[in-house]
Amino acid sequence: PAAHLKMALTDPARLDRVTPVGRPLSVADLPQLHALYAEAYPGNWFDPRMLRTGQYVGVHDGGALVAVAGVHVWSPAYRVAALGNVTTHPRVRGRGLGTAVVAALCHRLRDSVEHVTLNVRADNGTAVRLYERLGFTRVADYGEYILTGRPENQRPAG
Repeated sequence: PAAHLKMALTDPARLDRVTPVGRPLSVADLPQLHALYAEAYPGNWFDPRMLRTGQYVGVHDGGALVAVAGVHVWSPAYRVAALGNVTTHPRVRGRGLGTAVVAALCHRLRDSVEHVTLNVRADNGTAVRLYERLGFTRVADYGEYILTGRPENQRPAG
């Protein structure tokens, strides 16, 4: 099992210390988004329907999409959002683009939600530090599991 952290944006004033960068993404950006995820974040939880929320922000460099931040959940009715599918292309990591694109998304979300959360692998120290710099704090630890088969003691009836 992979240890994960649930984090929440508890100090949104820290977002103002970062210059937000990025533009909203649409279905037209889907080919570049798939290419970025294949290169920088294989095994992600992206579903193209998530773009329909209008809550995906990306940064382009030389015409290529190189950084993205989006949501897994966005509910203006409940005033909550869960960030997800955040990544930066390996060739541009270390330039602050991940921080800037997450800040841009959080700024966009301010008008529609009060609570912003995210899940991150506990061993992804770079991402954890990025989120902490932006005002996120750890609120819970948990494990993620993938069920792959039926336990021996649960045979089908019949």
